[in-house]
Amino acid sequence: MQPRDRRDPDMLGRYRILAVIGSGGMGRVLLGRAPDGRLVAVKQIHENLTTSAEFRARFEREVVASGRVTGAYTAGVVGHDISAEKPWLASEYIAGPSLYEVVADFGRLSPSGLKLLTIGLAMALLEIHRTGLVHRDLKPSNVLLTNEGPRLIDFGIARAVEGDVSLTATGAVIGSPAYMSPEQAECRPLTAASDVFSAGAVLAMAATGVSPFAAGSTPQTLYNVLYVEPDTSAVPQPFRDIVDACLDKDPARRPTPTELLAAAQRLEMEPVWPVRIRRRVAEYERDAAAWAAGTAVVAPPPSPPQPGRRRYGIRSLVAVALVSVAVLVGSALVGVGMPGNAVAMVDPPLALSDRESMLIDVCALLGPDVLGELGTYRSAQKGTGTTDCSVGMIDPNGKKLALDLSIGKTFASDNARPRGNTIAWLPVQGERAEGPLCDRFVETQSGLQMPVNMQAQGLTDSCPLAERALALVIRRLAVNPPLRKVAAGSIHLVNACEVMDRSVNLRTVGDPAKKYPAGSKSCWVTGNHGRFTLTFKERERVDNKPPSPSSNYKPVDLDGWLGMVDDRGAKCAYELTIKPTRDDEAEMIFAEFDPYQINVDRKVVTDGCERVRAALEPILAKFAKP
Repeated sequence: MQPRDRRDPDMLGRYRILAVIGSGGMGRVLLGRAPDGRLVAVKQIHENLTTSAEFRARFEREVVASGRVTGAYTAGVVGHDISAEKPWLASEYIAGPSLYEVVADFGRLSPSGLKLLTIGLAMALLEIHRTGLVHRDLKPSNVLLTNEGPRLIDFGIARAVEGDVSLTATGAVIGSPAYMSPEQAECRPLTAASDVFSAGAVLAMAATGVSPFAAGSTPQTLYNVLYVEPDTSAVPQPFRDIVDACLDKDPARRPTPTELLAAAQRLEMEPVWPVRIRRRVAEYERDAAAWAAGTAVVAPPPSPPQPGRRRYGIRSLVAVALVSVAVLVGSALVGVGMPGNAVAMVDPPLALSDRESMLIDVCALLGPDVLGELGTYRSAQKGTGTTDCSVGMIDPNGKKLALDLSIGKTFASDNARPRGNTIAWLPVQGERAEGPLCDRFVETQSGLQMPVNMQAQGLTDSCPLAERALALVIRRLAVNPPLRKVAAGSIHLVNACEVMDRSVNLRTVGDPAKKYPAGSKSCWVTGNHGRFTLTFKERERVDNKPPSPSSNYKPVDLDGWLGMVDDRGAKCAYELTIKPTRDDEAEMIFAEFDPYQINVDRKVVTDGCERVRAALEPILAKFAKP
């Protein structure tokens, strides 16, 4: 997106214009914000079209048609002004890349991605056709990808199925030649089957990288659509059968959207985007949030090339470098760790966004759908917090197994070292080579760097079990990480290291105030006076129960925040309730200052609690009191 310029209004109706999304043959698309904070995409038609009565009639038809489409796989209309000097239409803003963009940048979709795309397109067509409309311009650039699935946009040339009223000049063809149906290319009356044909062409493009009808010229492309049987041999099965059925020249033989949906749902794979697409979606979401908050950074325009010098873009150089690395590394890894030819991955296979890293549902990773092949369950998952979970199982030989998974916790053992093998290209580490109690862990390579640690016991040598269970967990994380649902204002939406101000840290621990993150839930800061630890937890609340007689904690009210404090001597720890969740549990903050016996200044620290309270003050200000 780019800043709006003097051509763009400050307001359109009740929407404040923030930026320019892009422009096309019909008009200019602007990013707007509603009074309630929602972002919208506002399409304002080009000035040279506003004097055309035919075009205004077509635009009015678009508004009426689009307002009837409200499904979850489309972008609904939220406002319009047809009678304005420059008519405009506002629809829900979808923060996500187009299918065209991700295929151009990342290549063809994986089978899991193709399944999600097929389901989404079928659901969108069901909603559109339910209202009596035909989209007529289903193409990759009109399919936006979100973490929930694809969204079909731009009903600017949708028309009612019933009737045959022409809204354009006689003989004009509306649509994109490489994705239109034969009947559309011949300007014949359209039915819902026309959109199914276009969906088949879009699916073929997503599976191969190119439309099955693409040619060097528009006339040749239209000829291919009308008369040439497409070569779909590059489309992987079982999607090839679905695509071939959709691309039948006879509309009567094509599947309906309902049949298309049923065929996709029968496929034995999980419908999820590849991790690189989820990362791209996260980039769009961050960009939209930055424009809404007024903090977007606009890149300067590229400088013109110098005469006599050949310019190479950064993107091109990076692409060349990555291809070279992939070829070299790939040749070294062929056959390592898996049967067949292993392909070196430039993109990390376990690529989580920051938000995914913070909201991982640890216990869901120990569910039967993940670990079921290891045996039967003898106890339910039991979480000891938001970073840990354990489960009991019985393997096929009747052995009782115990598995404990932790994510984001610092692995403190100095004896942990690489074990010489990998899981999803991630080096496996562990403390023991073998033994009845064994752990194995890998570290994520994107999002918040953190260890994923699996501990197993129950066998004479539990290390192979720990590694096998860890591999199953990583496989689940890599394709569709299960996320916890949390309320607004939750501590789980906050990164522990990011809420600590450096100036406060310096006063608390002294130089150099170096941070050591442990996932998103915990952070250590060390300096020449000692160590400050901040940890976010969810556990049984401590502010409404008397302390144990053997406990060193006592009740405390810190400016309205209730909890417990251990204020013995220089070392001091606070545990405060931030947000009650369910039953007798709550989101908690644990903060502790642990001084060195004699710091580098040769002074003994005696004000540990004062330091903790000073460090907590700006952190607690970010949360609403319960």
